[in-house]
Amino acid sequence: MKYSVECLPCLVNQTVRVVKRFINEEEEQLRLVKEVMAEMLLVDDDTTSPYIAHRIQETLTRALGNPDPYKKEKVYYNREMMKLLPNLSRLIDEAADPFAAAVKLAAAGNIIDFGPGYDLSPATVLKTIAATMEMPLPEDTLTALKEDLAQAKTLLYLGDNTGEIVFDRVFVEAIKENYPDVRIYFAARGKPVLNDITEEDAFLVKMNEFAEIINNGTSIPGTMLEYVTPAFREIFEQADVIISKGQGNFECLLGSGRENLYHLFLCKCDLFVDRLGVRKNDLIFREERADFVI
Repeated sequence: MKYSVECLPCLVNQTVRVVKRFINEEEEQLRLVKEVMAEMLLVDDDTTSPYIAHRIQETLTRALGNPDPYKKEKVYYNREMMKLLPNLSRLIDEAADPFAAAVKLAAAGNIIDFGPGYDLSPATVLKTIAATMEMPLPEDTLTALKEDLAQAKTLLYLGDNTGEIVFDRVFVEAIKENYPDVRIYFAARGKPVLNDITEEDAFLVKMNEFAEIINNGTSIPGTMLEYVTPAFREIFEQADVIISKGQGNFECLLGSGRENLYHLFLCKCDLFVDRLGVRKNDLIFREERADFVI
């Protein structure tokens, strides 16, 4: 999905937050924001918002001399969410449909995103979990996913953010328990970008106990197939089922028409709230289709 004019203020605001956080001198802040805005003018009109974010973050990390400025926060959220693991597992065990509960929990974790500038306090995360668990799932999509997994030999799970990955782990564990013969690949980014997961984060939360950890070779906060490594592309093309987690992956893969691909995220973006006809932070769980465009 190509970016919209409405994406640009969000991307600039994201830049301003980073610059103000890591640079004290106002003159240098302004210079760097202007440099980023000039970089934004160079991108192709048909590209995605995650690709622009990638170009912005490359500019910022070069200027900061730090390839992973959010490293400390990423470790913090991974560890803090790991503390919730017993409670998350209990929510699934006590649910009428444990698999459906695992889907909802995975979606709830999508609130942990440094991009939109959200309040990421533990209280906010817990409130989001409670609200998301009360949301209905589209039964036809849930049934289709269960049926596809029952016939699948391989599943590719496209991860998103740190902290959130703990919720993904709960979902992946549920998939492994219900479909033990499915070979699961869990995909991280190839390089640090914002608070998106890398292989290091996946191993930190012990995702390797339930899935084979791979990376897509890029620092784009989404899955743009024209930039991923050949090894990742082969796994993507051959996977029987793909679960695309988060809005960045949604934006990059929307309209691909890839069969047996499922999008799962919380709708945090005003643009998608309008185009999908949902409320802010509503749970989005739907199949990719050739006619699925917004």
